[in-house]
This record gives sequence, structure tokens and C-alpha cells, in this order.
Amino acid sequence: MKLVFMMVVVISALAPSRAFAQAAAPSQGDVLAALLVEVRGLRQAMERAATVGARIQLLVARVQLQEQRIAESSRRVAAVRDELAKIDTEAAGMLMQVTQFEGMLEKVPRDEREGMQRMLDNFKIQTASFEKRRQDLANEESLLLQQVAADQGRWSDVNAQLDDLERTLAVPVKK
Repeated sequence: MKLVFMMVVVISALAPSRAFAQAAAPSQGDVLAALLVEVRGLRQAMERAATVGARIQLLVARVQLQEQRIAESSRRVAAVRDELAKIDTEAAGMLMQVTQFEGMLEKVPRDEREGMQRMLDNFKIQTASFEKRRQDLANEESLLLQQVAADQGRWSDVNAQLDDLERTLAVPVKK
């Protein structure tokens, strides 16, 4: 009888542990499934971070390149404008001399007139070359201003892409 009583006690003690073990098995499966979902989410987040990181580096490099282009073009515009101002000053001085010589030409005796006419012709040639150079510089300035505007447009586009990427990063990752 003691043997039967011991067996009943052992069986009754083991029965709840088996039930608990069977109940724990599904919860372990749930934990594993949850862990698998979490690992997949982490993997996706890491892949996304790697992709986004590369895109950010590329876009930042493009922004820097555009900024360099804009700065260089702006320096060239400034140099052209400086040269234009210098040409305008020299041309204005030359034009004054032409006007003076033309006024004096009529008052000079005939024998001196030929030499003055040659000087006047030289001044006119120099004035024409100044005007040609001024037109070339004005055309170059116009082209450079167009280039600056185009570069600024590209800079804005790349900057907008960076803004979009920043907004994308602010959105939480979906599981």
C-alpha cells in the first residue's frame, strides 16, 4: 500500500510538470517566432541604414561639388565684371581723346593735320578693339550667369533630395 501511495504521489507530482512543460512549449514557440520577426526587422533596418548611408554620402558629395562649381563660376563672373569695368574706364578715356583730337583737328595747320589724323585713326582702332573686348566680356558674363543659375538649380535639386531622405529617416521602421 505504501508503494501505491508513493506512486500516486509521484504521478500527481509529475502530472502538473508535464502539463506545464506542454504549456511552456507553445510559449517558447511564440518567443522564437517573435525573435525571428525581430531579427528580420533588424536585418531590414541594417540594410536600409547601409543603403541610406551610401545615398547620403553620394548626395553630400554632389552638394559639395555643386557648391564648388557655384563658387568658381561666381569668381569668374566677378573677374569678368572687374575686367569689364577696367575696359569701360579705358574706353571712356580713349573716347575723350578721340573727341578732343577731332575738335583740335580742324584748328591744326594742314601740315600737322596728317600726323594728328593718324593718331586719331589709331585711337579709333583702339576704341573699336575695346568695344569688341567689352562685347566679348559681356557675352562671357551672360554665359557665366546662366551657368551659375543652372548650378544653383542643380544644388537645389540635390538639397531637396537630401531633405526627402531626411524625412524618410524620420519615419519609424515598419515591422
